[in-house]
Amino acid sequence: MKFKVTILCCVFAFAKAEFSNSQNNELGEVLTDMLLISDRYVQPAAEASVMQSSAGWYYSANTLNKYKITVALHANALVFPSSKKSFDINNDELLNLTIRGDDSTTIPTTLGGEQRTFFDFTIDGEEYEFQAFEGIDTGFLAYPFLQVGVGLWQETELLLRYSPNIKIDKSDYAIYGIGVKHNLSQYLFKGDRPVELAFLTSYSLFDLNLSFNPYELRSDDNSPPLAVIDGSLVDAHAVLFQLIASKDYNDWTFSSGVAYNRSWIDYELSGDDGFFLQTLNDVLSVLSETQHSYKVDLGATYHFNNWDLSTQLSAGNFINLNIGGVYHIQ
Repeated sequence: MKFKVTILCCVFAFAKAEFSNSQNNELGEVLTDMLLISDRYVQPAAEASVMQSSAGWYYSANTLNKYKITVALHANALVFPSSKKSFDINNDELLNLTIRGDDSTTIPTTLGGEQRTFFDFTIDGEEYEFQAFEGIDTGFLAYPFLQVGVGLWQETELLLRYSPNIKIDKSDYAIYGIGVKHNLSQYLFKGDRPVELAFLTSYSLFDLNLSFNPYELRSDDNSPPLAVIDGSLVDAHAVLFQLIASKDYNDWTFSSGVAYNRSWIDYELSGDDGFFLQTLNDVLSVLSETQHSYKVDLGATYHFNNWDLSTQLSAGNFINLNIGGVYHIQ
């Protein structure tokens, strides 16, 4: 929190120097209000991206033999609960912005839809308006991705993940990742292994680009806008630490895992390159503080010929279903 306050104080000091004619800290109040709204707007998307990017990394605690390769096609599906699609805000939480026509309102998060909610604010005696941002307007997030596994030394496996850009209306998102899985049973059992245990760590980047109709922050139709905003860019980073257990039974492998995620986001608004938007994006850098989350996995995989068909259910802040087909290259 002290780090946040330091950043905000530096930004506000710079802003006040630029707006030397201002008689008070109105600009700082507006930026603080927009930071509050942006934080609640983007947080559910950050949580959803962490859940999806951490799913489907494994189907067994076993690792590939050295130099063996697998190529897998996976699909994730995550349903948004209604509680993550909107948030409430009231005038008592705001310093300068006021909700037009009401004392409180419900507005969309990044995962929500379209809703025309306006806020009014004042800088240097000029009245401005700000419209709440739109969401991606869908009830779930589903995407395919490719994953390659390569067997290394000492029962270690390298994992690489890539998802092409997926379009939703005017927005798009993509996921990239790299992971390492290391078998632990080799140290615990000298003979037959009653169960396989492994440790997995990975890094993922979830790249979400939201585009919407341009919003103009202006005092009236005849004056130049304070800023024009036409989209938001969300880069969610996640580092996963996971303990995995699996058991083979005939042609099946049953697996489970518990995981801890450290994540942070880089968030900025796109639009004109004016002073106000630059200052606002400087303030939004505060949202990059580290977040922590946990999840559990349950999975089952069927083996036949050179193929594995896997399913995995993950539960944390969201519920995610992963389905994949894995081909073993001989």
